[in-house]
Amino acid sequence: MSPKKKSNKLGKKKIKINKNLKFRIMKYLFLSLFSILIFSIISCESDSNEQEEQLTEDLQYSVKFTNPIDNYDVALGSKVTLCIEPDEQMSYYNYERHFYIDNQEINLTEIDVFDIDNIYYNNYAFEWNVSGLSLGTHTLKVEMVVDETVEARDEITINIVNPQWEEVDISSLTGSDNYYINDVFQLNDNTGWIAGYNPDGSKFLLKTNNKGVDWQLVNNSLLIDKIAFYDENTGVAIDDVGKVYKTFDGGFTYTLVTEPATGASLFYSAYDIAFSQVAGEYQVTSKDINENNEVFRVRLNDNSILQNTGIVEDSSQLLYQMEFDASNGLIYGMEEPSTDLQYIQLSTDNGYSWQGVAISAPSDWVGGNNNFQIEGGDISGSRIWLTGGDNTDYLSAFSAVSNDGGDTWFTKEVENKLAFDTTSLFDVAMTENGAFAVNFSAKFQPAMYFSDDDGNTWKPLYEVTTHAEDQHVELVVFKGSNFGIATGEGILYRYVEN
Repeated sequence: MSPKKKSNKLGKKKIKINKNLKFRIMKYLFLSLFSILIFSIISCESDSNEQEEQLTEDLQYSVKFTNPIDNYDVALGSKVTLCIEPDEQMSYYNYERHFYIDNQEINLTEIDVFDIDNIYYNNYAFEWNVSGLSLGTHTLKVEMVVDETVEARDEITINIVNPQWEEVDISSLTGSDNYYINDVFQLNDNTGWIAGYNPDGSKFLLKTNNKGVDWQLVNNSLLIDKIAFYDENTGVAIDDVGKVYKTFDGGFTYTLVTEPATGASLFYSAYDIAFSQVAGEYQVTSKDINENNEVFRVRLNDNSILQNTGIVEDSSQLLYQMEFDASNGLIYGMEEPSTDLQYIQLSTDNGYSWQGVAISAPSDWVGGNNNFQIEGGDISGSRIWLTGGDNTDYLSAFSAVSNDGGDTWFTKEVENKLAFDTTSLFDVAMTENGAFAVNFSAKFQPAMYFSDDDGNTWKPLYEVTTHAEDQHVELVVFKGSNFGIATGEGILYRYVEN
């Protein structure tokens, strides 16, 4: 090997060594810089956390949102009442109240709530029109400030969502905006009727064929308390004094259901009415001539009673509610005074037979079982949902769900699980993935809630709120996957599929 060639090899080896050394140096420098950067970030976060903790510790008092609740949905375009509860030791009127959404201050109007019974303890209410926000998660903050010093603060997360319900103005059809809805019936996922009256005594029956977008006046001669339809033309109704009527033209005209022999009214104290899947028959809950509560199967054409079945003897309940889903029937709203239980009746054979089921109050019921009262119910196959409340001042609401035809029940008290204490959930309507429930609410409270976990938790729907203290949402009905109606005193909402 010549010296020249050997020198070249040594040179290449030296270059290779230099390259390896340079790579190791660069790697060391990179790791060092990366470590410094990580340390700096951790240090900054630590300093920030310490500053935040220090800031929190320096706050003299506390304040909390009582409405809305943390991580709840608020519909874009809705009007929400923000409620806060300051520390009892604070002199509230000496403080400026500042509200922020994502650190941008929002202007609110304070609501005078001193004459409204539903504000409890130390709550203060402010009206907020939710607009101009993107859908998704946002931070809502309130600060109590005196002499430019923040002395109390609370932050919650809210979810801005598309509205699911929208108000429908039917005052031109009802003749007044102070109307009251007695009953709602939905035939399919497009067609439905609502029946009601006005304070001046005028009455109305309205019909929709497009999920509640448009309504037409069908009848204004009969004061209807309950309605049911078998198809678009065939229906039955109960008036305000308990007499039963039938129609064969969709409700435009009704004729009184009379006894075949005497021509007198067949029923004088009917409570509710429904069709099962048997053609030519309908069912009525009513008192008989001996004042016993019974279920009557009636032939539509000739008004003959095919069967009457006793329900609960010596019941003191004044009103029975009846629901049918095909051949499955539910009767609720009965009270047996000799026990602390609530009774319902279930049928799986089109109302030919009924089986009584006793429902007990939730185990954590604060008002005592004797105050336990079922107000609303719905049935879909073997799935049954009941809601109600406590008729004392304990302000408790409950729901009871069975997924096996009434054999087992998931009963839950919902006090303190809603945005406000609620005396009762007045009505409930099941959907494909949960249930909507409505409560008797004042203007600053949500009027509707949704649960998708068998009533374990409820989310208030803030786009459905009442307009005045004396207006209330009391009825909710849902058909199919996207046709819902919620209504009550001077209010009509329809469900909007997103």
